[in-house]
Amino acid sequence: MPPKNAIVVGMPRSGTSMSAAIFANQGYLVAEESEKELRAPDEYNPNGYWEAETLIRKNVEVFKQCGFDGDNTWNFEPISKESADRINTLAPLDSHAEFVSSYNEKSPWVWKDPRLCYTVGYWWQLINPETTAVLLIKRDPKEIYNSFLRVKWRTLSKTDKEDTYQRIADHIQFAENTIKSKGINCLTVNYSDFTTTPDSIAEQINATFGLQLTAADLNFDKNLNNNSLKGKLGIYADIIADKIPKPIIKLAKSLMPKKLYRLIFPLRD
Repeated sequence: MPPKNAIVVGMPRSGTSMSAAIFANQGYLVAEESEKELRAPDEYNPNGYWEAETLIRKNVEVFKQCGFDGDNTWNFEPISKESADRINTLAPLDSHAEFVSSYNEKSPWVWKDPRLCYTVGYWWQLINPETTAVLLIKRDPKEIYNSFLRVKWRTLSKTDKEDTYQRIADHIQFAENTIKSKGINCLTVNYSDFTTTPDSIAEQINATFGLQLTAADLNFDKNLNNNSLKGKLGIYADIIADKIPKPIIKLAKSLMPKKLYRLIFPLRD
């Protein structure tokens, strides 16, 4: 049997990019025109984002059909329960059916977009369950919140922290309910397992998607995990640095020994 197509579902900053890269590195199609559609790696995701711009736009179209006007569901106004529930009752557009067919012509393929937490049920109407499975990535909300701070999507305020925790719960709960109600073939993995039991994770992915991965193929880099003490201190130092005039930061960088500057501001070049 050929490898199964993969749909990576999970909150932003929870390890979905790393997970999608596992499949991309096995030759899975990510985008028709990678150079145009894939966001380039940056300081926040040095190994790339692995989400096709066309898929993102299609998911935004689904949101608009259900009455939600935001571009995404984590940095805009929260999606209402009514709008979210409506997604799973929508009839697929012809253009979306054609979109799925274009990927099926070049299987295996991998989709990754955090919007899929809400739209995976819509797309599943067009998916062959015999040739596709879902990989649901879960992560400690504290770690996701810290990562949101890192990319400056949230502040240290109590309101922002509570909002982030609630959105994480809403996204994952909706995804899990949809997966269960539609009987979707799904493997759920916790981000921490990539560190503690990588061999087991590789075996589970192999069994679900028909691959032959080893732990090394997971490409987990502990240095990119900002949940360590060093990572947390770096995030807070970065937040403080944002409040200091740039000329002063630039002057400090020029006067300090390079090692000392990196020790104080590990997340800054």
